[in-house]
Amino acid sequence: MSYVSTYTNKPPDAKGIGIAIGVHALIVAAVLAMPGIDLPGPPANVVEFYNVKPDPIPVDPVPEPDKPVIDIPQPTPKPTDIAPLVERPLPVDPVDSRYVDLGAEITTGTGLSDRLPVDILPAVPEPVIAQARLNSRYSAGFQPPYPSGLLRLETEGLVSVRVLVGTDGRVKQIELVDTPHPDFWTATRRHALKKWRFTPAMRDGVPFESWIDLKVRFEITG
Repeated sequence: MSYVSTYTNKPPDAKGIGIAIGVHALIVAAVLAMPGIDLPGPPANVVEFYNVKPDPIPVDPVPEPDKPVIDIPQPTPKPTDIAPLVERPLPVDPVDSRYVDLGAEITTGTGLSDRLPVDILPAVPEPVIAQARLNSRYSAGFQPPYPSGLLRLETEGLVSVRVLVGTDGRVKQIELVDTPHPDFWTATRRHALKKWRFTPAMRDGVPFESWIDLKVRFEITG
């Protein structure tokens, strides 16, 4: 059994084709005539891509290490490069005290020997100093009179003083160091300025002022 289509050998209908084309044309015209319909244009935002070369990253320069300082030893001068010493004549008088034999000879460039003259400075002697002391001719009048008030009370004491002896042997000044009673000091000071005599201090036989320390004893005897 077989089936044969009735449309297989049927020619196309020209009228139908024309109607289909007309319908499509009307639809397109109607669409174009409609207000407020804009055909889509090109996209508003267009992104363009470029190949951008990045900036180089700054790199700090690496400092160069300090070069080592090499100490080059200087060549030692040869004996021939040293200037010869000036030869000095020997003294005319070998006994002259300005020339001393030190036992060391200086060899000159000529091969001769010479001795160095040395000036001898005279030694400065130490000054001869003699301290001031009580003049023995006035030793009997050294003791001051006993204060009457302290004598009645039988009070004894020891007075310490410092005395400035002038170049003439007299007391120029007297200072109190210690006293058990003011009356002892008053009697000692008055008597020293009037009666005490000393041999002044000497420096190489020349008198000069000096201080000495003395003690005066007030003692009741008999």
